[in-house]
Amino acid sequence: MIETCSLLLLLGLLVSYGVNTKAIQNITLDESKLVTVDMLDALRRNMTDLVTELIERNSKMDKPVFFHAKMPAAKVDYNKNSIVKFSSVLNNEGNIFNHGDSVFVSPVTGVYLFSWTILTYSGKSINTELRVDNVVKATLHASLGMAVGHVSVSKTAICRITKNEHVWIQTGDSYIGNGFDYDAGCTSSFMGVLIYKI
Repeated sequence: MIETCSLLLLLGLLVSYGVNTKAIQNITLDESKLVTVDMLDALRRNMTDLVTELIERNSKMDKPVFFHAKMPAAKVDYNKNSIVKFSSVLNNEGNIFNHGDSVFVSPVTGVYLFSWTILTYSGKSINTELRVDNVVKATLHASLGMAVGHVSVSKTAICRITKNEHVWIQTGDSYIGNGFDYDAGCTSSFMGVLIYKI
């Protein structure tokens, strides 16, 4: 495709050049104005390189990286040290959040903002962690008495993440029954966004 475009452009330039210099008339030719095959080949290579550079530059342009997912509409208890499943994906720009295992894989090195909200209910306790390649970066803890009702708690963390690192929310090692609630359309959620590339 690129070579065809280059060839057509070169033929157009050659015809235009020939008309402008009247090289096709029976007159004495000025050899400095003649277009040689080597000149055409060099021009074709330059045009091909330029088009290739433009395509590569366009493919490297910043693309949005953003995901937002929530837990299913059900009350769920997780054991300790379990990855929390946010299987209902609301947004997934760049297709980088896996709803099957609820793990985000960083497409580029950069500074990211992650936030998660946990909804729990009376008599339940939850301890969650933001993990990057199994290293704890932030924790969120909620422990409710018996007469509290439903409560949401949130945590936000800003992290430097290297390309292809894995990020997820996991229960800590404090409680056997981490009680995640669902109430009137409200549920726990997890989101992340690339702030800027490094």
